[in-house]
Amino acid sequence: MIAVVSSTIKPRTGDSRTSFYSFEERLEQTKQTLVRLQQCGFKEIYLADNSPELDPQQLQELLIGFKTLRPFHIRQYHFANKGVSELMMLLYLTSFLPAEQAIFKISGRYYPASDFKEPAFEDFAVKGYHFHTRTGTISTRAYWTKDADTFHRFLLQTLAEVYAYPERIVGVGSFFRQVFGKKKGAAQLNISIEFAAANVLKQGDFSINLLDNINIEGLVAGADAYEKIQE
Repeated sequence: MIAVVSSTIKPRTGDSRTSFYSFEERLEQTKQTLVRLQQCGFKEIYLADNSPELDPQQLQELLIGFKTLRPFHIRQYHFANKGVSELMMLLYLTSFLPAEQAIFKISGRYYPASDFKEPAFEDFAVKGYHFHTRTGTISTRAYWTKDADTFHRFLLQTLAEVYAYPERIVGVGSFFRQVFGKKKGAAQLNISIEFAAANVLKQGDFSINLLDNINIEGLVAGADAYEKIQE
């Protein structure tokens, strides 16, 4: 059983899409994630970080003292759709993960709650939101998957879904846009990975355990203040 943490500890200065929290706050939130994962019995923790204002040495120095941690600093293009950046970062990481071990993926601002435990599942355990409806989603803050190979296939298919969905005909409106609309060049990557991931799990050959709660918590940027959420 291993944990994979996705993070952007130090976003580019002035980037309004990611800079609600200060660097110091993000670092402390990430450290709390790592401490709680260790307390929950994870023997190996892989951290994938795509901070544009860090390098591999700086990342290791920031997180020194976590003996079970394997940090990966990944230089990449940052898409306006942050989910696409995360998918590509995690895809890169999968080639370094050990085979045939269950994986718990969690985003760096969140951490296991007091009632956290590994659920029963075959391929995936996820928290869904209106999962079986046309607009259903899953939480990508945290989920369980069978192993590195299953994780890789899921990430690749989710990325493909993000690119393919805007071109898909799903009703009269999209039919007329495809037939008569003016093409705008590259696909508009404006669907959420939560929606794309749910589509992949519904349409693919994965066995899914839909959980009422994944048993994590953490702070999100609310409209006027920090807001604690639990899932």
